[in-house]
Amino acid sequence: MHISFTAHQASGSASCSNLIEYLEKENQLQESNEKFFNSEFQCSKASTGIEGTKVLRDIDTNRGSQNFESSNFYMLNISPSAKELAHMESLAINELDKRGFYEESNRENLYYIEQKEELMKIQMKLYTKDLMNEYATNFGREIYCNEEKLPNTVEKKELNSETDQIFGDYLKEKGIEVDTKEESKSKQWIEVNNIQIIEQKGKSALIQLDLEEKGKATVFVPKTALQLQENGNYKLPENLYNAKVNEVIDKNTLSTIKADFKDVAELKNKDKVFNFSIQDQRFKEPLTYSINEKDLILKKGDYFVSEHLLKEKTNTAIQKAIDKEFGKEKERIYQKLAHKKGFDLSTRPMTGDDLLWYGKIENSRTYKANDKFAVQNKNTIDQINKLEKTNGDKKEIKMLKENLHRDKETGKIIEAGDKKGGIQIHAHVVVSRHDKTMKNPRNKISLSPLANAKESRTQHGEKIGFDRTAFFQKGEKVFDTKFEYDRHKEQTFNHYNQEKKEIKGLKNQITGKAKGKATQFLMKHTGLSEIKQQISPVASIKKELGIVANIPTSLPRGAIDLAFKIVKAINNDIGY
Repeated sequence: MHISFTAHQASGSASCSNLIEYLEKENQLQESNEKFFNSEFQCSKASTGIEGTKVLRDIDTNRGSQNFESSNFYMLNISPSAKELAHMESLAINELDKRGFYEESNRENLYYIEQKEELMKIQMKLYTKDLMNEYATNFGREIYCNEEKLPNTVEKKELNSETDQIFGDYLKEKGIEVDTKEESKSKQWIEVNNIQIIEQKGKSALIQLDLEEKGKATVFVPKTALQLQENGNYKLPENLYNAKVNEVIDKNTLSTIKADFKDVAELKNKDKVFNFSIQDQRFKEPLTYSINEKDLILKKGDYFVSEHLLKEKTNTAIQKAIDKEFGKEKERIYQKLAHKKGFDLSTRPMTGDDLLWYGKIENSRTYKANDKFAVQNKNTIDQINKLEKTNGDKKEIKMLKENLHRDKETGKIIEAGDKKGGIQIHAHVVVSRHDKTMKNPRNKISLSPLANAKESRTQHGEKIGFDRTAFFQKGEKVFDTKFEYDRHKEQTFNHYNQEKKEIKGLKNQITGKAKGKATQFLMKHTGLSEIKQQISPVASIKKELGIVANIPTSLPRGAIDLAFKIVKAINNDIGY
C-alpha cells in the first residue's frame, strides 16, 4: 500500500479550486461520472455522490486561525499494490459468483466488468473511511465536548495570565526561575544613529546595531517600534533599545560550553550539529541542546559559542524540560481555574467524524511526460528515427527497438499520455487542515500530517504529533484485517523501510569512498602547486573510481577549476 501526502501551496491560491478542477477533469479524460464521497458513505444506501462544488465550498470555508499564507488542506494519494488490487479483484469476483454472475461465462461481458469494477470501488471507499479514522487517531489530539461553554478570547487571555502566575510560583518552589521576557512599560523613546535596516520580514525588521568597540550584530525588532527621522536617525523605545544592546554584546561575547559533549549529527542539508547534555538537579532528565558546527569554536579541547546563542539554547532546553516534566501540573492549574470561573474544558479523543474530508476513486492512470520509462523511450525513439533517416546500422536499430520499455499488461510501447494497463484503482482524498466540529475558528484544531512533531506538546503539556511511520503500518493492518489479506513479510512497510535504510547506507559508503579517492587524487595531482601537463586528470580519476560517470572531459583551466568540476560530477552525475 502506497500512501503519500501533498500540502496545499497557499502561495499559489488560498482555495482548493485548482485541485478540485484537476480531479473533475480526470472524469472527462476517463469518460466517467465518478463523484466525491466522505465519511457518511455506506454501501447499503443508495447514493448519488457529492458534487465538486460542495467539496470546494466546504474545504475553503473551513478555516482556523492561521493566515491565508498557510496550507488549508492536504491531499492523500492512496494506491494499493498490484497484489493488493488482485486480492480486491478476487473478492469482487467471489461476490459476483454468490449472486450467480460467474466469471467463466462472463469474462468478456462489459456489464460484468463494470459490476466487478464497481465492487472494487466500494471496497476502496470503505477502506478509505477506515484509513481516515486512523488518520484522526494518529494525531493523538483531544477535542472540546461543549464549545458553548468555552472561554472567549479575552477570558482565555485572563485564564492564561493567572495560570502563568500560579505556575510560576509553583516552579519557584522547585528552584526554577522562568524568564518571562516582560518588557518595561516605559513609554520613553530615544533617537539613535547606529542602526541600519538590513531586511524586512513580515511584522519584523532585521537591523544591524553597531556598538563600535563593543561590536556589532544583526537583531530583529518590531517594524512599528522603528521611526525614521528626517536626519536619517531612528527613534525607538528606550527599553527595547537597551534589550537589543545587551543582545548585541552577548553575540560578541564568547562563552565556554560547560555541558558534556554527546555526539555529532548530520542534517539533511549536510550541516553538522554538535549535541550537548548537562545534568540539572531540578529535573529528572539531563537538559539537551544542539549547536550548528559553524557557530562553534574549539580551543584546547573546550567548545566556545556566543553568549547570546548559549543563553537561547539553554533557555529553550529548560522550557522543554518544564513542558515535559511539569506540563500536566500547569494543565491541572488551568483546568481548576476554568472550572472555578464556570467554563467547561472537558475533552474527548478526536475521531474520523471530526475531520472534514472528501475522497474520489479513480480507475486508471496515465504515463506522465516525466515518467522514467516514457522519457527513456522518447530518447530511444528519437535515436531510431535518426538512424532510419540516415540508413543507419539495421542491427543497432533492431537492438534499440528491442530495448524499448513496454507496458507489462498491454505490451504496448510506453509513451507519455498512454493509459497504464491492468487494474489501476486508487483514491484521492482532500482533507481540511482543521476539524469541522468546532465552529469558532480559534477553537479549531490545526492538523498537519507533514509536521515532524512526534515530541511536540500543547501549551499545557499534552503530547501531540503525527507519526507517519505508525500511520503507514496501521494502514496495512486495516487493509489486511478488513479484506482478510495474508501479507508476506516482503510486502510490509517495515521491510520496505529497512531495505531503504540499507540502500541509503550503502550509497553513503560508496559516496564516501568516491569522494575519498577524489580527494586523494586532487591532493596528489593538483595540490596547490602545479599540474603536470602529461597527466590526464579526468581520465585517471574515472579509472581510480571504477565508475562510469559523466565527469566533464573538457580541459580544466586550473587546479581550482578541476577540483570544482570533479566534485560537482561526483555529487550530481554519479547519482548518490
